[in-house]
Amino acid sequence: MKSIKRKYIRIALLLIVATSLQAQEIIFGTNNYIEYQVGNLPLVIAVSHGGSLEPASIPNRTCNNPVFATDLFTIETALEIKKKLLELTGCYPHIIIAHLKRSKLDPNRNVSDGACGHPEAITAWNEFHNFINLAQETANQAFNNQTFFIDLHGHGNPIQRIELGYLLYDDELELSDNTLNTNQYINYSSIRNLALSNAGNSTHAQLLRGPAAFGTLLSNNNYPAVPSQSIPFPGLQSNYFSGGYITANHTSYNPEVAMNGLQMELNYAPIRDTPANRTAFAQAFTNSIMAYFNTHFTVNWNACNPTQTSGNERNTLGPVYPNPATRGSLIQLGRVDHSEYQYQVLDLLGQLITRGKLYSDSLLDTQPLNSGVYLILISNKHNTTLRAHKLIIME
Repeated sequence: MKSIKRKYIRIALLLIVATSLQAQEIIFGTNNYIEYQVGNLPLVIAVSHGGSLEPASIPNRTCNNPVFATDLFTIETALEIKKKLLELTGCYPHIIIAHLKRSKLDPNRNVSDGACGHPEAITAWNEFHNFINLAQETANQAFNNQTFFIDLHGHGNPIQRIELGYLLYDDELELSDNTLNTNQYINYSSIRNLALSNAGNSTHAQLLRGPAAFGTLLSNNNYPAVPSQSIPFPGLQSNYFSGGYITANHTSYNPEVAMNGLQMELNYAPIRDTPANRTAFAQAFTNSIMAYFNTHFTVNWNACNPTQTSGNERNTLGPVYPNPATRGSLIQLGRVDHSEYQYQVLDLLGQLITRGKLYSDSLLDTQPLNSGVYLILISNKHNTTLRAHKLIIME
């Protein structure tokens, strides 16, 4: 399964168009429907229902009673969170955004229900999930699995509070601490790995609704949340969201995923409704998530390589030249100041063709490459991709 995921990640990378914004790498999928803002913090945020694009080439979804409601201003809220984290740490969270309107694509459903069989929508669905895989793999490598994932949504429930979904149903959250701490309910949880091993030896129930639970930290910053110490369970008639497809497949509930996480449903007012409220919430979120990391994880914050350092590192990399190139020629891969860089050359199927160390004035012999299009990935000693180049080989 992991090898299949890595293959899909490589295929997704072959579809990208990369630009930069203040030293941050921005990767777009096909037709710019999906966006991946590459981060260097141990936090991955996905926004699946905030998009507004309605291309005529993709029909509205009609399969299996689809829901079309847009989570208003969730993209803008995620970007405010990014700004506040950048101000505090000098680093970025990983953010994956679906820009297609929910009537065209729902990444929080399986591909059959989320794309309804349309090829363009299926491509976008795959790219959204592949970018999450790539972000999680990058963060886990840099931070030794001391990482966290948030699937960000907005809700319209009349009770004005944040809902945190750990894949436990409303009636399960009413169970006793002793019951929630059994292996049965830990294995149901999206923070399964954290419950089994965390810096403060907190129990599963304490992580859900104890004094240092994420919901409690948000509540302490004036944003009531459930579950938390003050609101330990939502109640059986509250229409509480416990988490969906994304949370189930991209957190440690899935045994093949190392990253812990949750689905976060934000009430509209006073969080998402105005720019000022989004900024205020982003500050509270930043305070809460940093306290959460520092309490429950063992994080080497130096691994984030703040923006200026990351930018300087990228600036040592020159262009791939000549490009296009003829088969049998030598290609300059770019000057670097350190020997611990490496390159990979992938074909259109995402298969590895060749790899090697990247030194100052390194040259790539194109003789083994047939005519066609390739992707060159250049990464540092932490296996963080610094640059992706499209290479065209002609006979």
